[in-house]
Amino acid sequence: MDYHSTMTTNSPAKILVVFALLFSVLSGCGGSDDTTAPEPEAVEETPVPEEEKDVDNESVEEKPRDDREIIITLVQAFLPSDEVPEAFVECWVDETLRMNGFTAEELKDLLLSGDQDQELDAFQGDVVFSCISDLSPEDFAAVLAAGILDEDEESTEEDERPDFGENQTFPETEAPDLISSPALADEGIEIVISPGFTNGYLWSGDVSGTGMPPGIATAIFGCAGSFETVIANIFEACDFSQPLIAFIDDQGKFTATVDEPVPTSPDGTCLIVTTDPDNNPDTDDGPGAIVCSSDAPDQGFSEEIAADLLSSPEYADPGIEIVISPGLIDGYLWAGTISGNGFTPGEVVGAIGCGATYETFFETFSFSCDWENPALLGVVQEDGSFNSGEIGPAPTVAEGTCLLIGTDPDNNIETDDGEGVIVCTR
Repeated sequence: MDYHSTMTTNSPAKILVVFALLFSVLSGCGGSDDTTAPEPEAVEETPVPEEEKDVDNESVEEKPRDDREIIITLVQAFLPSDEVPEAFVECWVDETLRMNGFTAEELKDLLLSGDQDQELDAFQGDVVFSCISDLSPEDFAAVLAAGILDEDEESTEEDERPDFGENQTFPETEAPDLISSPALADEGIEIVISPGFTNGYLWSGDVSGTGMPPGIATAIFGCAGSFETVIANIFEACDFSQPLIAFIDDQGKFTATVDEPVPTSPDGTCLIVTTDPDNNPDTDDGPGAIVCSSDAPDQGFSEEIAADLLSSPEYADPGIEIVISPGLIDGYLWAGTISGNGFTPGEVVGAIGCGATYETFFETFSFSCDWENPALLGVVQEDGSFNSGEIGPAPTVAEGTCLLIGTDPDNNIETDDGEGVIVCTR
């Protein structure tokens, strides 16, 4: 899914807009030495005993209004709705202070300056999610009804990111419901996306879940790419600043409806569904799931023929060399041959495809490689060489493709007794 323009119905940006408006008004109304107040009419003063004056002064000194209280009061006064729960406003102020390391005075000054967006944006998603998670169902509904979480139409952040939605339409046939895999979800959790995603086409529908922690909020983040590429480049692939928020009922169920058409990435679409029971984004205590579209993008052969792809000694056992001819072009079908030398004679050589790069392979190989579908390349000859027959057509991964090529003498992939090499396109 286009992670920059999808699943973004609950952005914190509008909160900042409200606050920016509030404090710009305040700064324009602040007391200035250039303005002379009208002189009040003279009123005969009644003498006040010195004892009473002392008592009054002490009372004022004992109950000063701190910056936090001032911010909360003013925010409440300028919010677009009187229905916004005080608990949410207080939480927003307190969490903003905590996560950014500001004092109340610093936050007040920052908001008054009118340049707060960049400073506060880094943690706004976490702040809003933390505060929403702590609300009662009634307060949660009130916050949504107030509209302060709606996406800010004037935000330019989206313009700075790729837009997959250009010229997209709905598919002629809806995809079947997409159901989360138990292997990619915490125990007991099931996520259903109805209808499923058709990569590269507009989507609207429902995201529902069961087996979730009851009585809290869940955040749903859209990501662009396959499961392998999303995990390998999660902060680039997913938009964590604009989650879709839904409240989980007392049965552990939720449903979030997306009515506005949203684009999807041609390279794959994933949703990350997560929770935060302790309202602390730094802890990993919330169960959830990741759900990805299963249909790979349609690929064809590239018009160009890549030069042979050679293995690097840095990523090969001593003496082993591999040649992939022609080379792979990421995002296009490939057909060709694989040859090599430096192996032990008589061993069988196999290959496993992976969605990775040299940089990400060792962090992601456990889930980015297609372990269930190895390819047989050939038997090593007496001189230590092998030559495969014609292979393909086979798809590649647009974000980077690797081949794990090697032998497995004991036929146990979990042991490290073979010879091998890793060959990647990038």
